[in-house]
Amino acid sequence: MSYLKPGKSAFTLIEVVIACAVMAMFMTGVYQLFIGGSKTAGRAQWITGTVDQMRNALQLISRDVRSATYPTTLFSDTFFDPCDNDSIAVPAQYYLRILKDGEPINAPSSGELKIMSWVMCEPEKPPTQPGKLIRNEIYLDHTLDTPGGPVANLRIKTEAFSFTTNPQGSYAKSGNLSLAALPEESRDRVFVNDVQFIEFSVAGTIPPEKPVDFLPISVKIRTLYPKDEKVFKENSIMATPQVGIDTF
Repeated sequence: MSYLKPGKSAFTLIEVVIACAVMAMFMTGVYQLFIGGSKTAGRAQWITGTVDQMRNALQLISRDVRSATYPTTLFSDTFFDPCDNDSIAVPAQYYLRILKDGEPINAPSSGELKIMSWVMCEPEKPPTQPGKLIRNEIYLDHTLDTPGGPVANLRIKTEAFSFTTNPQGSYAKSGNLSLAALPEESRDRVFVNDVQFIEFSVAGTIPPEKPVDFLPISVKIRTLYPKDEKVFKENSIMATPQVGIDTF
């Protein structure tokens, strides 16, 4: 029994093939638009997130670098600190340290790389109030390899200690501190992902001639979008620590 009405005919094979081809081209176009939109959205999301990360990290670094100081013993009428010592090696142990000056420090191809360290100190006030020393270290931790090179996480490790000194060594003048860990105030956090390199630039000659030569330092971070080496973001800050600056 035929279900075709008189004067009507079924689609031919050629018509079906043409219809399928047109549909395939249409779906391909839709798919490409979807993929393109997804890539654009992903790139925009990455840019927004990484800009926020860099801003927060640089604000923290700027604040803490400006707070970098030598350990001090404070009395009502005088104070002692390592800068009073005849040996420059004594205050030098509390300098802000960087891995390189004036050239990019690329993300490591594996493992971790320490690139910066500094201390912030609150004075001790004998005989009852110990001082506080906070040691900060910045690391680049390798995360993955991209067409544009390896990228890393920027991690800041913070260790806190209370300290006291010995009056026989003229207190903090000796540079010798008795440290007691404050684990509740220590932390280790990742602040920026997809870092391609960090560059430090010191406005002066390092190491300083005197421990009280305070030089501005700029910190620039460049991040790279792992899925497109042409997409990157940069940000930088400048701060002046109240200690000398040297390399590791």
